[in-house]
Amino acid sequence: MKNQNRIVLLLISVLALAGIAYIVAAGFDQDQYLEVVEGGRGPKGYPLQGVATFAAIATAESLIFLVILRPNSYRKSWRRALLALTASVALSLFWGMAVMHAPPFYIAHVLWLFFSAATMLLLFVVSAIAAWRNAHVKH
Repeated sequence: MKNQNRIVLLLISVLALAGIAYIVAAGFDQDQYLEVVEGGRGPKGYPLQGVATFAAIATAESLIFLVILRPNSYRKSWRRALLALTASVALSLFWGMAVMHAPPFYIAHVLWLFFSAATMLLLFVVSAIAAWRNAHVKH
C-alpha cells in the first residue's frame, strides 16, 4: 500500500511540474492575436506577470488534487479519484470558457488542465477496477 501512495504523490508532483514548465515555455510563444490587434506595436517582452500568475494557479490546482486524493491514506479510493476527476473537469470548463483570443500561456494552462482531467480519469478507472476486484474476490 505504501508503494501505491508514493505513486499517486509522484503522479501529482510530476503533473504539477510539467504544467508549470509548459506554462513557462508557452510564455516565449508569440501572441498572434495581440500582434494583429495592436498592429505590431504590442508588447514584445516576456509576459512575466501573466506566466507567474498562471504558474501559481496551476500549483494551487495541483494542491487541490493532492488534498482531494490524500495519497497518504489513498488505498484504492475510487470515490476520491472520482471527486478529483470532477474537480479537474470543472476547472477545465471554467478556464476553457475564456480561451478565445487568450495569450499562449493561458492556452497552455487550459491544455494542461485537460491533460490533468485525463490523468484523473485514468486514476479513477484504475481505482474503480481495483475496488471491483477486491469486492469480488472470494476470501
